[in-house]
Amino acid sequence: MYQDWDSCDPQELYDAPIVRKACKSSMLKHLQTAGKDVDFIVLWMDCDREGENINFEVLSITMGGMRHGSSFERVYRAKFSAICESDILKAYETLIKPDQNQSLAVDARQELDLKVGISFSRFQTRFFQGRYSDLQSSVLSYGPCQTPTLGFVVKRHIEIETFCQRPYWVFDLGITKAGRICRASWGKVNTFNQNKIEKANLDFFDLEKHDNIPLEATVVRVTKKEKKQGRPTPMNTVAFLKACSKSLGIGPHNALHVAERLYLSGFLSYPRTESSSYPQSFDIKGTLRAQSNDSRWGAYVSRLLHNGINQAKGGFDAGDHPPITPTISHAGPHDLSGESARVYDLVVRHFIATVSPDAVWMSTKVDIEVEKLKVVVAEDDKNRGLWGEFGLAGKELLAPGFLEILLHRQYGEREREDTDKYTKDDNDLNEADEKSLPEFSIGEIIQIRADKNGFGSATLEVKEKLTQPPTHLTESELITVMEKNGIGTDASIPTHIENIQKRKYAELIPGRKLKPSKLGLVLAQGYFKIDANLILPQVRADIEGQCDLIARGVADKEVVVAEALDLFECKFVAFMKSINVMDLLFSSSFSPLEDSGSAFTRCGLTRKYLQYIEGPPKRLYNKYTESVYKLPLGGSIKQSSGKSCPVCNFELCLYSVGSPLRTFPLCPFCYNNPKEEWGGRGEDLLTEAENPSDPKSYESLKKAAAGVASRRFVLGAPHADLHPIIEQITCAPDDSGEGVLILDLSTKQPKLVGTKTTTIIHFDKSVKSVRVLDSRDPVIRECRQIEVEFKPGEEPEEMDGDLIRVGSLIGDDLLLSMTRKQVGEERSKPRGSRGGRGGRGGRRENQRAIQRTEKEKVADEQT
Repeated sequence: MYQDWDSCDPQELYDAPIVRKACKSSMLKHLQTAGKDVDFIVLWMDCDREGENINFEVLSITMGGMRHGSSFERVYRAKFSAICESDILKAYETLIKPDQNQSLAVDARQELDLKVGISFSRFQTRFFQGRYSDLQSSVLSYGPCQTPTLGFVVKRHIEIETFCQRPYWVFDLGITKAGRICRASWGKVNTFNQNKIEKANLDFFDLEKHDNIPLEATVVRVTKKEKKQGRPTPMNTVAFLKACSKSLGIGPHNALHVAERLYLSGFLSYPRTESSSYPQSFDIKGTLRAQSNDSRWGAYVSRLLHNGINQAKGGFDAGDHPPITPTISHAGPHDLSGESARVYDLVVRHFIATVSPDAVWMSTKVDIEVEKLKVVVAEDDKNRGLWGEFGLAGKELLAPGFLEILLHRQYGEREREDTDKYTKDDNDLNEADEKSLPEFSIGEIIQIRADKNGFGSATLEVKEKLTQPPTHLTESELITVMEKNGIGTDASIPTHIENIQKRKYAELIPGRKLKPSKLGLVLAQGYFKIDANLILPQVRADIEGQCDLIARGVADKEVVVAEALDLFECKFVAFMKSINVMDLLFSSSFSPLEDSGSAFTRCGLTRKYLQYIEGPPKRLYNKYTESVYKLPLGGSIKQSSGKSCPVCNFELCLYSVGSPLRTFPLCPFCYNNPKEEWGGRGEDLLTEAENPSDPKSYESLKKAAAGVASRRFVLGAPHADLHPIIEQITCAPDDSGEGVLILDLSTKQPKLVGTKTTTIIHFDKSVKSVRVLDSRDPVIRECRQIEVEFKPGEEPEEMDGDLIRVGSLIGDDLLLSMTRKQVGEERSKPRGSRGGRGGRGGRRENQRAIQRTEKEKVADEQT
């Protein structure tokens, strides 16, 4: 009931029961067989909340078959981090009990996401989908995590769009020394007062012209200091995703898939972890030794083991899994390729770097003072002392330490809050470029030239610059913001980022930055205007906090879920009442249906032409009554010859599907308003929500149904067999399966097509036309009689020159002999594809099969 979008009001979903049932698959049968008559059950799922939830799903299938009954006392779980012999043996020796609280936390999150996401998604999809012609989206989805993720992207975009560039001015001191030009930064940084800085500049140079005061800069301080750049902390999932995006150009969703493949292959530890600290039990030296013979880093590792490894920087031990590391199972240079090789290389080098020595830099700072510049500034300026201060900064690498092994020296964020990846002490190492400075001495005088041709080794100029807006969020920055605001888990963050791109709410632009689309902007602004909490992260972060309490056994799952559902149901009701606020934004960005489309078929109620909207989804629109008629998916729609539906007087269309094409009549009104006496609509393709039993077909149908919400692909006749427009052209039952054979009215060469199967009955080329009569075969009552007209001179000899023959397809051997049967494909082939060669070798066998089957049915009935 609740799976069908049209069967219930979206608000009813908040009170709908949750039914958990296993999919019918080979895995289900395998678990039931494996769990039969066992004494103990040991679970080997991933050691995180999702893995714990799967544990209890497996137990719900297997515990009932245990030899001693459903005894939880005989159930254990193994806790491991890598699929290698040492970890597996250790896990087997230290079995623990499954943690139901962690499983309940996942159940709570799943129920909330399901009910909240589906209710909002169904309502807004139904509301907007038929209103705008250029709204190129089949589903307008809402997600408690997906939507705040979009909110972060939109917020940054709005900051960029509303940023007002302002000019500012700085003093630029260029010093020429040892054949190099060094540009000193101004201590005042900048000023927005152009008149003030230009007056100070003129007054400064007038000192020499009128007062013969030399223009000089003095070196007042030279500071040299060795500074350490700390080795990176061990890598958790968030750090891994950011590193892959920034350094390798691999998106978070894809990066996690690659890491999971490497984990299943035994090359990496479990990639979903919050920990950034190695546990005491972790064998660091053993893992390093496994890499010591590698041609890429083996020499460095051997030297590191010989000199002694360093303790990894303190991080956070979440207690779930250790950080992401290589395993004892080493992957050589030629064992992996493509993205797998690049990700493995990154993880191994990072792991080695975490126990390597710190890098040592020689940091140099030179403070320079232009005393006379202070003199020309007004005494009441509170920053007067900074006007004459300038500085140079540089650094040289003394000992590379961990930088020797890292190919990418920095893959954190640019913001200071995230520079702790490779910074230990001051921020000077980040601010100073990696360059050496010429030698300066304290008290050194530097002559400033009054003009370009003057004497001196330094220049002082006023330069105009513009303030710059922020850039769009990179994937790496978005991950940081999501983690900081508690949106998603380390395992789900990549999925949320992927979803806003799949839904076309945002796009990936150069630099792996995310820019919102027009649709994403409209949705985000609409949520913000109706209820800001629908897109701001605070509500979701609070729910995640409650789920954490459930996982620790502090909060009751039922209470948490009930309170959260009550909150969101109130928001949903308010959202429905205020949807016109969002509609105003849509109408400003998208084209209303009345301004789009082309005249297609006539409405049976108004006799006005309906407009055809290309979509997606395809639909017909009556701008006089504001009515929208959705059309079947999976095939193509064409105009007919002006025939009308005998039921509603709507002008018929033609619906074509399959390869070769099978064409059926389509009444837009009856398709949208089917009656029970007709048998509903025609044969539909199952969508993923209906969970077919065959896992292979399920996967294929998932791909086919992607992006069409729970609407169905129609791969046969769009109307049921008892609809009058189908009955009028029905010739005989279809022996290939369910349904009937009807006359295809779209082609000059007559043929019959199956309404629910891919059967096609071709007539011989000598047949000019075929017409279905009202009369039935006197023996085979299921068959209607047809009138077949032959081309002059091509009629069969048995007809003695007569061009017209009346009979049923099954009861008339002559007519049957003039046909051949073909079984086509459900889906239409892409344009330009080449099918295999056809032939007529199977005609007689097909004819005999049709005839024999129907005559056997008649004989059985008579008996």
